[in-house]
Amino acid sequence: MVNHLLVFLLILSAGLLGWQVPVQGQCAPTPNSGACFKAYDAATGQELPFYLCANRPVRLRDCSGKNLDPAQIYYQRGAAITCSGFTDTATTFTPTVAGVLVITQNTQGPQGGSQGIIYSRNFEVKTTPEPTFTLTACAPGFVEVTVTDTHYDQYVVQVGAGPPVPAPRNAPVIYPTNGASTVTVTGRYAIASLCAGVSTRTFTPLPAPRQPVLTRLSVEGSTAQFQFGPLQPEYQYRLQVADAAGGYRTVATVPGTAASFALSNATLPGCYRLLLQDACQPAVASSPSATVCSVSLTGTSLSGRNQLSWSTGSTGTFTLTRTDGSNTVQLPLPAGATRYEDPDVACGTTYRYRLSLATGAATSVSNEVAVTATAGPAPVAPRLTASFTLRNQVELRVTAPGTGPLTYLRNGSPLATTAARSFLDSLISPTLGAELCYTVRQQDACGNRSDESASVCPVVLEARPEAADASTIRLNWTALRGPDATAPVSYRVLVLSATNTVLSSRPVASGLTYLDLQPPPDQQVVRYRIEATAGAFISYSNVAAVARRVQVFVPTAFTPNGDGLNDVLELKGRYLDNFRFTIIDRNGQPVFKATSRTQTWDGRIGTAAPVPGAYVWRFESTDQLGNRVVQSGTITLLR
Repeated sequence: MVNHLLVFLLILSAGLLGWQVPVQGQCAPTPNSGACFKAYDAATGQELPFYLCANRPVRLRDCSGKNLDPAQIYYQRGAAITCSGFTDTATTFTPTVAGVLVITQNTQGPQGGSQGIIYSRNFEVKTTPEPTFTLTACAPGFVEVTVTDTHYDQYVVQVGAGPPVPAPRNAPVIYPTNGASTVTVTGRYAIASLCAGVSTRTFTPLPAPRQPVLTRLSVEGSTAQFQFGPLQPEYQYRLQVADAAGGYRTVATVPGTAASFALSNATLPGCYRLLLQDACQPAVASSPSATVCSVSLTGTSLSGRNQLSWSTGSTGTFTLTRTDGSNTVQLPLPAGATRYEDPDVACGTTYRYRLSLATGAATSVSNEVAVTATAGPAPVAPRLTASFTLRNQVELRVTAPGTGPLTYLRNGSPLATTAARSFLDSLISPTLGAELCYTVRQQDACGNRSDESASVCPVVLEARPEAADASTIRLNWTALRGPDATAPVSYRVLVLSATNTVLSSRPVASGLTYLDLQPPPDQQVVRYRIEATAGAFISYSNVAAVARRVQVFVPTAFTPNGDGLNDVLELKGRYLDNFRFTIIDRNGQPVFKATSRTQTWDGRIGTAAPVPGAYVWRFESTDQLGNRVVQSGTITLLR
């Protein structure tokens, strides 16, 4: 650069002294003529001895000291000295092309001869392109500027209306913005300071940084899957893993637009965080998420149980998920646990386990472990309970570990084999004195069979009239045998309505019998049930009913004569709930009908006076058990 400048200065000096540098042998300047001119910047008036600025007006001025007529001074501009064709006397022009520019002056007049005095000077025209630079918005209040331009010798940077600051080339510099959003870079030449290029660009200040949130870490083989809360695309993010020295090292960069990220060949086990930084001052604008550690899960099958263990660097709430085919169950674990033994497994079945750890706003999910259960000891005997339903079916319920099939037995004979933990025995007719006891056994997938459960015998109830009219009713029942043979048993007599609502509950002091001295007087069918309690187990007997006979009383005669005695015919009887009563005359025509005990007959047929004579009556009823009752007779109407 320096050598080039020296050579060019020598060339320019030669031009100033009137020396002719031969250019293709065209012509030579007139020696010792005293010709002279200078170039000035048209805007500032500053002399330009060597350099001109492209696109900046230049003014030429004669400096020979002679009283010359400006109309006789001509100028031409080109790549070499011009010796003819002078027609332009303009002294102001604007150069546009970079490179060496030769300006030739031709002075006419007595001293110039026919050709005039030829005098030339060489200048270099400098272009002024807009300087190039890059902008990077930094943390709020700062901007990073890197001048990448190579045209100029020196540069200044101005942020907004702030002071211009000298700037290096290809070196990032951070500037305070003071609320501004524009950057102006000016480039100048050291030897031609008036030749300057200016470029202004705007930038968008960064929003305030938010702490990133790592919401989920899950492991699939050697790949760690990460999920994040909303990130800020204006910032850059680094996924980091804790190292042995207590610090963190970056393993990947994460785009600010990402919601998830997959890290292959991840460090496992490992504790990870997501670090927010700006592109300018990563050590200053730095905000890490909470650290989330992976969970490492292992499992094995041993003697009919699947044993699982795990390790992690985090604490929180553990949840173990087990899947076998289409069934998925969740098994909450105590905080701090590192082992779990799953006894509820079937031989030959493959179970898949995952462990999730909830800690703060994040969840860490382990790798999946598949364990195939192997044979173990025979299942334990199930626990069975039995109770009659209101439809007199025996409902059996089983509590048993595992999911193997159950075989239900009645009085030692198999009823059904099913995986259901409840079963209804509807093929029974409860009879007092007949044995009715149940057991159940379980078989696992390996064919191991449990012992039978303790025998359970629900209460069987019988009810019969103690008196002929069923005004008192005797109850007898069998004893409850429950799953716990040592638990004391207590009994209560439940009196039910026709809709099985409990009307009354009466404790039984002792024994397996009860005499009801006051059955509900308005119920044609009296329904009973025994409630048996043994510890925490409650069982009900079958529903036993006593039906009392529907009775109607019709007098043999009545006297509708208005004397106030026996003037109307009215029905009397018991349990007259659903009936039809009809009186028929001697012609076989119905003269009175009643469906309610409140309806009476005064002997009239329509509006006619009562007609003495004998009439036939018919009573039809359906009792609460659905039995049809029909009675008939005669009644005499007397005056």
